[in-house]
Amino acid sequence: MKQLILIGFFALLFLSCGKDKDTPAPAVLIDSYANRYMVHRSYGLLYTYRLVHTLEYQNGKVQKRLGVNECMLNGSCQDLATVIDEVRYGNNTISIANKSSRDDGGVLLQEWFFSLKNPDQPAYLIHKAENRTMYDSLAYSYHSNGKLSRIIEYAVYRDKVEVSVNKDRIKDFFFDASGNLKKVETRHLLDDELVIRMVTETFGDYDTAQNPIQGLFMFGDTFYRSLSKNNFRAYSKEERYMPNGDLYNSEGKNWVLEYSADNVPLFNKP
Repeated sequence: MKQLILIGFFALLFLSCGKDKDTPAPAVLIDSYANRYMVHRSYGLLYTYRLVHTLEYQNGKVQKRLGVNECMLNGSCQDLATVIDEVRYGNNTISIANKSSRDDGGVLLQEWFFSLKNPDQPAYLIHKAENRTMYDSLAYSYHSNGKLSRIIEYAVYRDKVEVSVNKDRIKDFFFDASGNLKKVETRHLLDDELVIRMVTETFGDYDTAQNPIQGLFMFGDTFYRSLSKNNFRAYSKEERYMPNGDLYNSEGKNWVLEYSADNVPLFNKP
């Protein structure tokens, strides 16, 4: 049954991407940011992948994102490829495809296809990469107050004959009374049900300033920040083997944010 559901969603999503009716995009208050301030939905802290992103807009919507390595900006490395993400809006859908600024590549080509529940609420996401034959398929669910409740991540293997679907991860989201993300618990599964690893991420030390990242839920590195009313300045992560709960990795970070005259955090500061 779940195979049929996913196949039907594939067809609906690709057909929807071609329609002319636009999906309203949330207001975005930021035109550039550095990865050093972000926590990636899948990879956590981005210590080694230091990009500075510039966003281009048309009619208030993000149309393009350019990612340049920080070392190019300070002159400490040779010319590297700029990652260009192109964003398209359809009938309750968003599609993103990346490419390289150089003819010789240097960028892993990927595509993301969102089906939206509301303009700022994904319902489903399909992620493809050129170096894999499988897809990532994510299903989102929400509380009655509109806050994200859970994401179920499936690994989809598809060939000309059949589709194989495995439930890979379940993410549960917890918010405080102010509407800010407090904790994410991720259970890594084997054979759809057996929990083999548990990852707990906590977010804290929120300011009271407006969050300029709220409209950027479609990018993996800004997703966590987009979920909150304000801006977290502390993050920690613990990873444990299950079922015994042995800790095998932990990390964390604190940020000292600078603010504009309008009290908006500046996420592009070096």
